[in-house]
Amino acid sequence: MHKLFYLICLTLIGLNSCSSNAALNESSNQDKNGDVEVKANRSVLWRIDKENMPSSYLFGTMHMINKEYFHFSARLTERIVNSEAIIMEVGGMPNPIAAFNMMTIDSGTVHQFFTSDQLKELLEFMDIQMGVSPQEFDQTYGQMKPFFILQSFSQAYFEPSAESYDLQIMGLAHEQEIPLIGLETIEEQLSFFDSIPSAEISKMIIESTRNFEKEKKSAIELMEYYSKQKVDKLIPLLEKQSPEFMAYDDLFLYDRNERWIPKIEQEIKNKSCFIAVGAGHLFGDRGVIELLKAKGYHLTPISTQ
Repeated sequence: MHKLFYLICLTLIGLNSCSSNAALNESSNQDKNGDVEVKANRSVLWRIDKENMPSSYLFGTMHMINKEYFHFSARLTERIVNSEAIIMEVGGMPNPIAAFNMMTIDSGTVHQFFTSDQLKELLEFMDIQMGVSPQEFDQTYGQMKPFFILQSFSQAYFEPSAESYDLQIMGLAHEQEIPLIGLETIEEQLSFFDSIPSAEISKMIIESTRNFEKEKKSAIELMEYYSKQKVDKLIPLLEKQSPEFMAYDDLFLYDRNERWIPKIEQEIKNKSCFIAVGAGHLFGDRGVIELLKAKGYHLTPISTQ
């Protein structure tokens, strides 16, 4: 699951390079909210304003990121802890039994989703590259749906010390006793994968084994773009790197964005909220930023420093 969300949602999904970015792109004065506007829209943090409504903030996260690219600034923390509610893709912990049931196949084993040649190639890759023997593969993945294998690949893109903006924000919500509101459930997210034919996911898995080193380098490039807040580079990189995933951009990005807007509007109407979703959801003509603008909200890119 994390591989798809990482590539499509920016997962798509730190900011230690943003200080240099800020020096080049920010105006010199703070506004009445204490925010410093960023030029050229190069920010993953945006303020949402509308007449007779409190200001809220929209932050594009990267769900996992290597520690060297992760920076959780005091300004970002301040915006979170001063909010009356925190809105995220998923609020709270999922039902583990329901989630597990949605990840397992009804009958047979994961072998049935691959041809004999594909299975041989996959098992060899898992053994040599991932250190998972065929016996361990069957024990771990035998009863799981094919997309679960992608999680193992995504983990290998990151260092063991990788950080998560989402977990950091959830931790602050818990510490400060700020209500945490989910735009959808983990069960809903898992159900998206059932919309993709298993043969397609199996094909993606095999392609990932063949392009593993290339994809790993691209993941580093993605983290670098995110850390420097080069938001104009993120989606084009995904389209170049993973066109097979972007073929499902409506399913994983744009349809979700449209479903989120009424929920966001309801929550920010009378209280200041901090909204944190995968950065891939923010940008583009059908991104959350433009959808909110179309509803009459004013969105301002601001510094995270």
